[in-house]
Amino acid sequence: MQRLRIHSSGRRFLHRLGFSLAMAALFGCLLGLLVSQRDTGPVRPEDTPAPWLSPSGFIDGLSRWIDGGERAFYDWRIRQLGEVSERSDRVVLVSIDDDTLAEAQQGPRADIAAYPWPRQVMGGMVHRLVEEGASVVMLDFAYPELSPRACVTPTRSGRGALSQDDDALRALLDQDPGHSVLAFRWGAEGTRTLPPTGRLWPYRVRLGSYPSVTEARTRAQSVLALQRPAFLIPAGKALEVWAGVADEGEGRSLGEQLGTAAASIQERRAADDAFRVAPSDLFLALASVQVQGLDPEKLLEVRQLQHPVTPLLSQASGYGATTLPSDSDGVVRGVPHLVAYSPRGGERYVLPSLPLAAAMRLAGTQKLRYAEGRLYIGDKYSVPMDAAGYSLLRWEAPAATRGARGPLARSIRAWNVLLNLFDSQEARPVRFDHDLDGRAVILTNTSSYAPERRVTPIGPGIANGAVLGQALANILASDGITRAPPKVDMLATMGLAFIGAFLALSCSWLLRSVGGAFLFVCVAVAAGAGYVGAAGYVFVHDQVWIAVAGPLWSGGLAFLVTTLYAFRTEQDVREFVHSALGRYVSPDVARLVARDVSLMKPERRQMTVYLCDIEGFTRLSEAMPPEQLVPLLNTFLTEMTAVVRATAGQVDKYIGDSVMAFWGAPVRTDRHAHLACEAALKLHAALAQKQPLWEKQFGHRLSVRAGIDTGDLLVGDMGSELKSHYTVMGEAVSMAGRLEAANKEYGTQVLVGHATAQLASDAYVFREVDRVLLRDRPQPVRVHELLGRRGEFSPEKQAGIALYEKALTAYYGRDFIVAQELFRRCTVEHGDPVARVYVQRCQRLIQAPPPEDWDGVIRWGRRSTDAR
Repeated sequence: MQRLRIHSSGRRFLHRLGFSLAMAALFGCLLGLLVSQRDTGPVRPEDTPAPWLSPSGFIDGLSRWIDGGERAFYDWRIRQLGEVSERSDRVVLVSIDDDTLAEAQQGPRADIAAYPWPRQVMGGMVHRLVEEGASVVMLDFAYPELSPRACVTPTRSGRGALSQDDDALRALLDQDPGHSVLAFRWGAEGTRTLPPTGRLWPYRVRLGSYPSVTEARTRAQSVLALQRPAFLIPAGKALEVWAGVADEGEGRSLGEQLGTAAASIQERRAADDAFRVAPSDLFLALASVQVQGLDPEKLLEVRQLQHPVTPLLSQASGYGATTLPSDSDGVVRGVPHLVAYSPRGGERYVLPSLPLAAAMRLAGTQKLRYAEGRLYIGDKYSVPMDAAGYSLLRWEAPAATRGARGPLARSIRAWNVLLNLFDSQEARPVRFDHDLDGRAVILTNTSSYAPERRVTPIGPGIANGAVLGQALANILASDGITRAPPKVDMLATMGLAFIGAFLALSCSWLLRSVGGAFLFVCVAVAAGAGYVGAAGYVFVHDQVWIAVAGPLWSGGLAFLVTTLYAFRTEQDVREFVHSALGRYVSPDVARLVARDVSLMKPERRQMTVYLCDIEGFTRLSEAMPPEQLVPLLNTFLTEMTAVVRATAGQVDKYIGDSVMAFWGAPVRTDRHAHLACEAALKLHAALAQKQPLWEKQFGHRLSVRAGIDTGDLLVGDMGSELKSHYTVMGEAVSMAGRLEAANKEYGTQVLVGHATAQLASDAYVFREVDRVLLRDRPQPVRVHELLGRRGEFSPEKQAGIALYEKALTAYYGRDFIVAQELFRRCTVEHGDPVARVYVQRCQRLIQAPPPEDWDGVIRWGRRSTDAR
């Protein structure tokens, strides 16, 4: 990555922002499309997964993976909704449980000692429940075959020719027309079941002509009950009912059996097959419904039907499916209220579920209407349903109970209903008041003989009838779960991707420490938890299912990728910081600057500059071979840089043996003068410690001179687009160089400007060395020598400082003879090199006294301290 200058940091941020938005758009769009192309119900048989290695297989696998996570979040929200819901008492479960079967085996009635019970008994229970006030009774039992307890009686005619047990059940249900719903089952897999052909019936017998289709079908029903083919052949405005027979004798016998004397017998024609009526045709005519506003092509097409046996078909009852397909994980989350069936691959019949058929009976209507994601049952009930006929269940309990009632408020043991039935048959007062007025009842089997129980979002072990009862309770309350439109899920997925990218981008600075990284992860987790909480709130309060797994994956991936990119960018920023500030920048300073690159923007501020070089380095470089000189110089520069870093300074540049450093930028500090003085003292202490080692290793000792000055400087990243450097410019820089050079004239090691001495005088001791006038400055400045830290001087050193100050006072007081003597004492007693300079200066002034306006100021050239 190209190292950009500080003034281009805005462009760098925009680049990072653009990358983050691009990643968010990528993950949001891809996962959003997968979420929007979601499954609308249980897996269809034709949904065969493609191989993983193929593109479509990978996409399908990813989609199923997201759907699996979505289902987990959905189940969690369903349980949360169940916590705030009330179990419905509008639907009551009547359960044939193990206790009921045990009581029946020990009871006095022999006909119920073995299970299954006679269908006449089941019909009696339905009639009894209606007498007790049940508005509708649903039988969760399929009767696809004739009752095993009775067979066709050929000696009887009419309706009595049917199976007596089935006939008894039908007769009991007919006593309460509109109050019963029989069950059928369907299968969506395998080949389509076709009605049998008539090739084995070469003759046909005419059984009558009827003006209405209903009458004709009722007559055909008696034919089908005898397991003979029936034909409804138009004859003008009427319909003639014919039955297929093997020969003329069988035709006369069948006519007599069904109450038709001198029946007409003819050979069957090939064209008759077009008018043949199968039992499934009778069933479809009774059970199918018309739905306004719904496209039957979008419904799940079933291939096999197990409908009630022909004797049980009647308009007095409704018919609904009890099949409950599960999702791919084996969990039942909803009910297909409508399915399509095409017996011959032509006309499509729409068939209802058992709860929907019961609701239609309760609403007293056959009119269904589908609009805007809801199925309307007349003007009384409605339920959320998708265009495929699938409706999600709103479970009104947080967990499944151990009893048979499942999510419903009540369940009644079938034995109690039987006892009431027996009491009423024997004209005795009934024993139990079941409080069924106006309530729907579902009669189901929950015993050990029952089919496997269902796994649901609120737990396993719920009886099939309890699930159907919950579905009916939803319809009666016009309640249920509505799936948000695909575009809403897609927008949520894209939106969370952008949020994840934005959080990763805006909080990436937290990655610079372990605690920050932990907080960074917490921010991401909090954002995801916030979305889950919001989706849960909408689900519980509005019963709207908004996608969670897809948006979370989208946001998480965008967050992760942006984090990796931000981490890489942070490395680039650190490399840029080290490039601009130098390789030996302090880690603390580097972290601060990397966190806020604006610290390096060009500006003017007060700072302190330090400049030093090795005394006599030119002579030293000529005397030493390169293989010794370079290691010695590198060692010195390393020590110098370590001292600058230790005092929070910034090494500006190396110029041969010279080192330039500054304090006060890029990180601001008011103690820049103190830090520079501290660095100067530490460097001399480090050199003193290293001198014996260097003399032994390189054969030379090093002496360093330094200049320090404070002033308003221009600091920032300066240079060209090809090469730039974070540096300072200003008078204090040139003054520090002059002070460093002046050490040679005064015999000192560290000279500082007047501003530096004033700022740091509370912690360090300075003495005035001279008053000078620079060529480019109108006013004279005072030059000071840094002597050391306050409180660290010996009495002898303090006496030397006091003697020097006394001599300097005499000097500026024009008492040159006294000053010369005092300076001489400083030279002899304390070895003061600065005093030696003043001894010579006093000698010249004694010999040639200065004018009256003499103020002791000397003139400095650009690189010289010679008086002018």
